[in-house]
Amino acid sequence: MIITIDQIILEILRDADSFTRKDLLDVMHNCGLSVSDASFRYKLQKLISSGHIASVGHNAYYIARDNIHKYQHDYSEQAKSVITTVTEKYPKIKISIFELMQLNEFVNHQLAHNIIFASIESNFGEFVFDALKETHPGRVLIYPSPDMFHQYWHSNMIVIRKLVTEAPKDKKRPWAARLEKILVDIIADPLIVNSISESEYPNIYEDAFQKYAVNESCLFRYAKRRGVDNEILQLIKDGTQISLRTRRV
Repeated sequence: MIITIDQIILEILRDADSFTRKDLLDVMHNCGLSVSDASFRYKLQKLISSGHIASVGHNAYYIARDNIHKYQHDYSEQAKSVITTVTEKYPKIKISIFELMQLNEFVNHQLAHNIIFASIESNFGEFVFDALKETHPGRVLIYPSPDMFHQYWHSNMIVIRKLVTEAPKDKKRPWAARLEKILVDIIADPLIVNSISESEYPNIYEDAFQKYAVNESCLFRYAKRRGVDNEILQLIKDGTQISLRTRRV
């Protein structure tokens, strides 16, 4: 069997918790490769795109296991309808869509009813509400309190929330809720918190980290913005077998 230079490079870095771009470049040089800045960037991006390397933070990478891949959710038809309505009418508005049934991939007790949470950047929620109530009459709530949310709750309801600044955003699908945002919001958002049992948190985190490449820096930066970074650290330490690569618990 012929072993490629890429396989040798990956094997050298395999046991590292994380490594930087400089670390990768040094290994390439030690393996006899002479690369320009442009070719190095191309090589790094190719390794990331192929799934061999995953980003765990700013200038921090690790060798991904074969079963690790980038999180991507196939949204329900109603969620797609919400996305289409908002993005066509207000293409420049920042929006993040999360639907409750996304969690069924991670929880033990399956959620039978769906709720779509549309997080909209500040000052634009009312415009989105007006657009959605025309296409989804009787199904839209805007900025509800927890009491109002539970009073008017019904399946397939659409809830407009204010988008928290610095919320993680997907590059290819900017309206899609990144996994890091979901992992924080299930603990920080009072409406979502009451929708699932706290006992499900460890399994959600374990499963997410096992299946997908979680950007820890992104996760904890957003968690700090929402005031739950220490709570999440404690959850990981006490309730899971997750070994963080960028910080110690």
